[in-house]
Amino acid sequence: MTAKPLSFKITQEMEEYICARSTDLRVATTCEGPLMFSIRISPPKATDQVILIGERKVYISAVQAPYIKAIDEKMLPRCALEKKQK
Repeated sequence: MTAKPLSFKITQEMEEYICARSTDLRVATTCEGPLMFSIRISPPKATDQVILIGERKVYISAVQAPYIKAIDEKMLPRCALEKKQK
């Protein structure tokens, strides 16, 4: 896994969300675009870019990394958004 300088911004809301999780997370490629999952669901790959947010690692798919301008709530799967609104 490679560590590269952060070239995009992370919203405050997402920083809080990431830090509150019990596992590290990964931004993966899906048919809906880049979505963030627990690494239990989408395990990291050796080619992922890794960033540290608080005590959590966020792995970013090498396919997605060049195109990401921001990590924001649009990267949360719908089920995470529904739980957050309750």
